[in-house]
Amino acid sequence: MIYEKHSYVTGSMCDGKLQLSILAADEIVENAVTELMGDLGIDGIVAKEKYKAMWLIVKNNICFIRRPAWREKFTVYCYISKHSTVKLNIDTIVKDEKGEILVKARIELAAIDLETGKIRKAETVGFTEDMENPVETEGLEFARFSKDPGELAESVIVRSTSLDYCYHTNNIEYVRFVLNTYGIDQFKQHEPKQVEIHYGNQSFEGEKLDINKLSTEDGDLFNITRDGNLITSCNIKWF
Repeated sequence: MIYEKHSYVTGSMCDGKLQLSILAADEIVENAVTELMGDLGIDGIVAKEKYKAMWLIVKNNICFIRRPAWREKFTVYCYISKHSTVKLNIDTIVKDEKGEILVKARIELAAIDLETGKIRKAETVGFTEDMENPVETEGLEFARFSKDPGELAESVIVRSTSLDYCYHTNNIEYVRFVLNTYGIDQFKQHEPKQVEIHYGNQSFEGEKLDINKLSTEDGDLFNITRDGNLITSCNIKWF
């Protein structure tokens, strides 16, 4: 199955350049994945109520070719491109009216048991092989991140509006935390090329998270930790 949705860039999706913001692109990708899973009947609510499990985003890799402008129309395509015993790869492609790719992304999903916290086989939470559309998008392979922790850039406290329906910190909020370490000049002078996020552990309301930064030749690697334990890593590359 291929999920398809026609939309356009609204004002709330724009950044200071009146283009689709990084956060809005992440929201488009995650919304497409959740709606695809809903159409397949294996979304998070079903997993929780029927299978006593929860889907977690393990990794997310978003690549920008061109960011659409305010009111520009686009179409989102989303499908399960590959699976293993315990993981699903879901590709999302955003195209303009000419059919040219604007943004492409891949999310890796895994399900955990709500009682034991252990990884569940995908087939135990409703996935069947006929749900897959085995066409992998090029250039979305996940990277291995450096083990260097970097230097402390900022600390944040998780607030109530950063939580999802399971009362964990929403995945997109980690990207917001990282982006807020930049000044506005970074966004004025550079265009995002890639944002890759690896999610390791959950965080909760009231917790203090330290954001550590390691700069590289083509971008920045951020490690978000709680009491020295890694929660999330995010690698951002710029044009």
